[in-house]
Amino acid sequence: MINTKRLAQRLLVGGIAAATVAAGLVVGVAGPASADPVGTYVGAGSDTTQDVLNGVADAIGLGIVSSWDAVDPVTHTAHLGINPKRNCTATRPNGSGEGVTAVRQSANVAAAIGNPFAGETDQPELGCVDFARSSSGPNPQSNTGRWVFIPFALDAVAVASQHTGDPTAVGYSQLSFDPTNLPTGAGTLQKLYRDGLQVTLNGTLYDPRCLQAPCTGGATPIHLYIPQSGSGTRSFWLAQMGIGTVPAWLHDRAFSTSCAAPFNTVDFCGASVEEHDGTVLQGDAQGIAPFSISQWVGQRNGHNDRRHGAHLYSLVNATTSATVNPLTGNFPTVETGALNTNFLIRREVFNVVEWSKVTSGQPNFDPTLLSVFGPGGAICGKASTIANFGFGLLNATTPHTCGAIVDSLRAFATD
Repeated sequence: MINTKRLAQRLLVGGIAAATVAAGLVVGVAGPASADPVGTYVGAGSDTTQDVLNGVADAIGLGIVSSWDAVDPVTHTAHLGINPKRNCTATRPNGSGEGVTAVRQSANVAAAIGNPFAGETDQPELGCVDFARSSSGPNPQSNTGRWVFIPFALDAVAVASQHTGDPTAVGYSQLSFDPTNLPTGAGTLQKLYRDGLQVTLNGTLYDPRCLQAPCTGGATPIHLYIPQSGSGTRSFWLAQMGIGTVPAWLHDRAFSTSCAAPFNTVDFCGASVEEHDGTVLQGDAQGIAPFSISQWVGQRNGHNDRRHGAHLYSLVNATTSATVNPLTGNFPTVETGALNTNFLIRREVFNVVEWSKVTSGQPNFDPTLLSVFGPGGAICGKASTIANFGFGLLNATTPHTCGAIVDSLRAFATD
């Protein structure tokens, strides 16, 4: 059926309605999830930015660009089939990496077509995906790359767990991070994630390699989660921790006490860990996971809340010993306020398009696409919406300004 409600709410426009009419926009048939959009320019990918892109679309009004959530918005199932455009079918991309793969496949890039993402059973047809949402930057970066990562907001990533009341009363409140000596920093967070070492926090010894007590030396188990494969937050977090190959003490599936034969034992064999979703923590009192502060704030503000009781922690700067809170309000006593843009683990978030399509003078330059994603465009013009969804604004003090199209953010030179 035609999804007129989401069509009206989630299509972007930036002074381009007239161009849309002139081009004869045809409303297609929505995919299997009734909350998904229909539009001319189609994007998919990052969980981190799916909600803010939907909000920006709502704020701008009827237009020509639509953004598909990382998982089915009704069933919350990953990798179901979607119809991104009329006469197009694809496996729904779940996360930044999968979104980038899908947009490259849609441009008929042989390297991407030959390497489908995990769970992809149906690759998009030519021209069916126009942009990817990404919470991590270009990799592999190339100043001559075919694709450009266009920044539009600032995010930061904190640690979350299940707790009630004042988080300073919980042992994890003393977690530290060394932002000045990456990737070899000696913060307790890095020692846990990168090195799998026991650390003492608030007088309790924690062991990331121990599944359940008793642990060596009388330690308490701590379960270290990372998001699902293909997630931009997963890639970003591992890089911040100085991790290349994922070690055995990190888990992207939920803790379970009833794993498959031949042994009925304790292991991490449950549901896949979806980023910025507290479900895995809800079922594991000994678990911690990276969680986008912007997503947490946006969910607290009523946008697609899936925290399930997950709460954020401050970090201690291992170099200065200063405690840095994730929020600007009366944290930790009250979890009010916005993203603290000076948090220790920060990143820009991006939309990924073909560089030539947003660069004047190129044979396939698309001025309408530039007017949506580029500097001064439709997305960058909705600062209040971006902030309401929890994200910080880009300005002269951040690495890039909103909509910047620069060679240092290009990727995939061989495409």
